[in-house]
Amino acid sequence: MNQQKKNIRLLITWLVLLAITAFVYFDGGPGDRVTVPRDLFAMADPSAIDRVQLSSKTINNNLVYANATWNINGKYKADPQRITVLFAILKQNKVRRKVAKNKGAYVDSLMAVQGVEVVFFKGDDPVKSFWVTSSEDGTLSYFKKDKGENYVVEIPGYRVNLAGIFELDENGWRDPRVFDVNWANLQEVNMIFPDQAQRQFDVTYDGRSLEVQQLAQSDTAKLADLLDDLSLLYVNDYLNEKEIEDNPGLSAPTKATVIVRDVTGNAYTVAFFEPLGDQQEILGRIDSADYAVFDFNKIRKILRPKNYFELKNP
Repeated sequence: MNQQKKNIRLLITWLVLLAITAFVYFDGGPGDRVTVPRDLFAMADPSAIDRVQLSSKTINNNLVYANATWNINGKYKADPQRITVLFAILKQNKVRRKVAKNKGAYVDSLMAVQGVEVVFFKGDDPVKSFWVTSSEDGTLSYFKKDKGENYVVEIPGYRVNLAGIFELDENGWRDPRVFDVNWANLQEVNMIFPDQAQRQFDVTYDGRSLEVQQLAQSDTAKLADLLDDLSLLYVNDYLNEKEIEDNPGLSAPTKATVIVRDVTGNAYTVAFFEPLGDQQEILGRIDSADYAVFDFNKIRKILRPKNYFELKNP
């Protein structure tokens, strides 16, 4: 009697143990029980890692830790939250099971087409490496050692696609924060509306209070909210070259520009275009260089007219 028939017999005999029996014997089919350490792809202490290389047929990303900051491909600051997620996955992932024999060719084909080789370095020395890809429906993550067998890998208790973060393109790794300013280093904010000059204004901060230069009295509470919204402004996504080409609206004049200046004289700029058709997102350009998509509702809170900040009934 083969293993599958034994499983069926057990299921008939012990219906009360259905869930456990199904998991142990049927999860992936016969011969797929875990026979390797569950932490095969994990690393208990990744604190010494200072470089991560991610390579596939479509991406070639190099994450490097230097000057107390992670960067992507030596060009951009990396998103701290995604770096945190990356290392959480490295520490906490567990082998769930070996890929079923009847699924082996399917997973091999996925690895060949879209698999990402992941290598973690300490200095010049690779300390952990594996290949990873997602199932076509994104519900499973497959990991394997070089030329080894494929395994379904998870973080116990969480049904998430672990492979997704390794598959990010360069823009997906970039820090989405727009303005690197806070109360300690702010000097001035310029709000420019090319077609509506009456809305324009300048906000200054003298280390004690905020005020609008064009108003007799300013509502400092509203200005404080504006500063908070600016300091916490994030992009939804950066646009790649093809996405820029596919957005003809980016060649139109901008509708508003925000310039934030810090005490060292640095100026950070973001210009906004017309909202997209669904009014949920809006396109913008950061520092006359990078195009990005923003949440329109958050941008509306920032692009308020001058008279909104006038102190009423002082």
